[in-house]
Amino acid sequence: MEKDKIVYPYILEFMRRTRRERNGYLGEIERRAREENFPISQPETADLIDIICRIKKPSRILEIGTCVGFSSLLIKEACGNDSVIHTIERNPAMIAPAKENFSRYDSNGQITMFEGDALEVLKTITEPYDFIFLDAAKGQYPNFLAHIKRLLVPGGVFISDNVFFNGYVAKGEPDVRRNKTIVNRLNEYLSELEKISDMNTVLLPISDGVTLSCKL
Repeated sequence: MEKDKIVYPYILEFMRRTRRERNGYLGEIERRAREENFPISQPETADLIDIICRIKKPSRILEIGTCVGFSSLLIKEACGNDSVIHTIERNPAMIAPAKENFSRYDSNGQITMFEGDALEVLKTITEPYDFIFLDAAKGQYPNFLAHIKRLLVPGGVFISDNVFFNGYVAKGEPDVRRNKTIVNRLNEYLSELEKISDMNTVLLPISDGVTLSCKL
């Protein structure tokens, strides 16, 4: 895949050759989503989310960008039956398969999907979360950050995906002119994230770039 070029190809091939494939219904959703080119999290990001959630065991989770529901269900399995997961999606092409997956694999109703523009939905949310995962419109990342700071509890964990935008963010220039705004906005986002005094952040060169933050 084009976005995998941020990691040496032989390293990426080795990582994916040695990792254990996901099985069960999550493995089925993951494989089907990749075959149909739905933009779910890459394997390394999904594994990171799974491990962090198993260690942290958050009880209230917010996901911005549902896609087909794979990561919501992954988080549900990692966190257990007492967790509450809120996820936001605006794209009808994603909402339909997500609803189908939730109806099949979330029988106890832990996952609630809010349909609509994430910035508008976030304005209505007041209750805090102890884990937040951001994987939505990249050009809106700086605007999402104010809500994430407001909603993340002390000790909470925050992960954002695809912050390298195929590596062009590190170069400071896009592949084509129409992506220039996204590159600039992601650079702005990373700069602002590092300036948050009560949050520690590490930038990880996996998948298409991932940030891992903890609120102090």
